[in-house]
Amino acid sequence: MSSSFHTTKLEFDQKKNVFVTQLGEPDEEDYNVRKFPIVEESEWALVKDGNRTLQSTLLLQKQREMAVVDQELEAKRREFAVRMERCMTKQNELRVEQQKIKERVEKFDRFVRENEVKRQRALVKFQNERKQQEIREHELVVLKEKYDNLEKRQKKLVSKIEDNRKFERYIQQVVDILPEGYLELSDNMLKGVISRYNTLEQANASLLQELMQKDDSIDRAQQALAELTKTKTDEVLSYNSTIAALHSQLEKCYQHTVRKEEETLRQKIHHRNQCQLYGQLELAIKNIVDLKCRAVKVKPGQKPHTLLDKLSIIQKYLLERESVYQMSFRNCNSCFHARPRSILNLIDYM
Repeated sequence: MSSSFHTTKLEFDQKKNVFVTQLGEPDEEDYNVRKFPIVEESEWALVKDGNRTLQSTLLLQKQREMAVVDQELEAKRREFAVRMERCMTKQNELRVEQQKIKERVEKFDRFVRENEVKRQRALVKFQNERKQQEIREHELVVLKEKYDNLEKRQKKLVSKIEDNRKFERYIQQVVDILPEGYLELSDNMLKGVISRYNTLEQANASLLQELMQKDDSIDRAQQALAELTKTKTDEVLSYNSTIAALHSQLEKCYQHTVRKEEETLRQKIHHRNQCQLYGQLELAIKNIVDLKCRAVKVKPGQKPHTLLDKLSIIQKYLLERESVYQMSFRNCNSCFHARPRSILNLIDYM
């Protein structure tokens, strides 16, 4: 917005305008100079001066100011519209850019997920292939060991065949010396001897297997016995620890019981002393009531006096004695020049 004050343009003739600050004699060279007095008032004061300005001049001035303000307002409106258009353009561009970024993020996210899935698949495939490779390597090692073992076994069998040649000769000698009818009739006597030997060997193997089963059952029984012994030992240790804890708890309870018994004994002794003191006090109060207050008697059919009643009777008796003493002291004040005795001395006196 423009300032509230506006400069007023004044049109003059083509003469020099000079403000006169001092009066002097006119010179020839000042002939074309128009002189004005110094004006110290503001232009608004000059314009509003009713003696020198017409109402139409003020109206024109206001209209001109309003036109200037309207022009500035219109310029501001155009500027605001341009700025709003720019802002809308930037907002649309920003929205488009955000949409592009969102699409790029979604594409990148989808790309990352696809890569992650591919990576997981490749990792699973690699792990499976590695496991398969390890299995194949292990199988290769096992087959190599089997091949080596079979090769060694072949060599051992060949050497064993060579060594068993003597047994063949020995069996042949046994067949030759066997009596007739010892073996069943067969085309080959060597096979009969070997069959007999196999039967005996199978019987021996069955006996050995039975013996091994018995040994296994004995081992299992011994193992079960050891486990049972260990379990029972652990239970015994647990019971011993429980017994020890209960024993310590029993000791604590016993000590607590002893303390409670001692405290109870002290309380009984204190209670007995209190009862004894209470009995002595009650007996003393009864004696005072009986000796000093003989006038107070219980009527037939009336309840006996309680301890509070007796104390009240003693209080009344002492107050009466005190009043009597004070009266006698005032009456005998001229005869005796001594301090009044206390109530306790009065009781002793009575």
